[in-house]
Amino acid sequence: MKRSTKWLFAALLVIITISATLLQFSGFKDFDLSQHNVTNISFSSGNDTLSGSLVLPKKAQSPPIALIIHGDGPQDRFSNSGYLPLINSLLSHGIGVFTWDKPGIGKSTGDWLRQSMQDRSNEARAAYAEIKSLPHLKNSPIGFLGFSQAGWVLPITDNETKPAFTVLVGAAVSWRHQGAYYTKRQLETAGLSPEQVTQKVTDNLKVNDAAFASPDTANPSLRPDMSRDRFDFVARNYDSDATPYLGSMQGPILALWGADDKNVDPRYNQAIYHQKLHPDQEQVTAIINHATHGLLKAQWFNYQLPAEWSLWRKGLFILMGHHAYAPRALDTISIWINKVTQVDADSKATPSVAQATNQ
Repeated sequence: MKRSTKWLFAALLVIITISATLLQFSGFKDFDLSQHNVTNISFSSGNDTLSGSLVLPKKAQSPPIALIIHGDGPQDRFSNSGYLPLINSLLSHGIGVFTWDKPGIGKSTGDWLRQSMQDRSNEARAAYAEIKSLPHLKNSPIGFLGFSQAGWVLPITDNETKPAFTVLVGAAVSWRHQGAYYTKRQLETAGLSPEQVTQKVTDNLKVNDAAFASPDTANPSLRPDMSRDRFDFVARNYDSDATPYLGSMQGPILALWGADDKNVDPRYNQAIYHQKLHPDQEQVTAIINHATHGLLKAQWFNYQLPAEWSLWRKGLFILMGHHAYAPRALDTISIWINKVTQVDADSKATPSVAQATNQ
């Protein structure tokens, strides 16, 4: 055999070995639901028909079911596959999931940009009623797992129904304050001085207050950077504030924030939750170290918008799967849900919520 042929054969062997190793230890399997029971379910909310997927762990009897409440944007049921590592993590702990396409996305009718936070809450309650009505889930504890914008949706929902649990990730209390914080972090990332940041945040807040004064007097000419549909959506919801609802939310609550969140101020909002949640309520609020707005590892994935992700970052997320999340972030959610629904946790030794988070 010629030397060049030997080198080529050796190189191919190395590539095959590395590829096999990556396939064995990568997160590819975290994007596969074929080992679980998946059922398509539709339900109605207002004039919309929403289409979603109920995913149940195999062999589980009356598992807890987490209804996923999306954050902002045109998200389908699996958030362009981004939810799949989270869903597989929940399934591995014996927790089922129901998630659906937003109005006008995927197979759902309607238009998510025409919704208020009350509309979104009505939709969440309709989904809850639909899953609760299924005969084979009559003994399953049913609750919510919401992200970001769900911080204005679920406090309303939990005043109108009593779920078995509510998990909030990256929730803001005030829409107006959240917008100012988002702008502040954006400007800091751009390298502006603290004085420049303060002035620009103040100026931007004045423009927003004038532009979104009320749905009837909103002035789109002040925000030419927005499409009219997007502008109307923000104007409709600009005054959203969860404060009046926090003290009367029903059911156990877990509220988590990433310490490095660039979208929502974690400590500011955690402090409000501590102050407003009813003291007799079963509740945990915590800040996850080295975590982003969505609890991913901040050193790799700390961006404000999905559109900012480079192609190689997306590839890294697929390669890492559930390992892309900050340490113990996913376990914290599953352990807590199983605890409050009185379901035995995974047989493996896992940390308590207090051990897994920086409270």
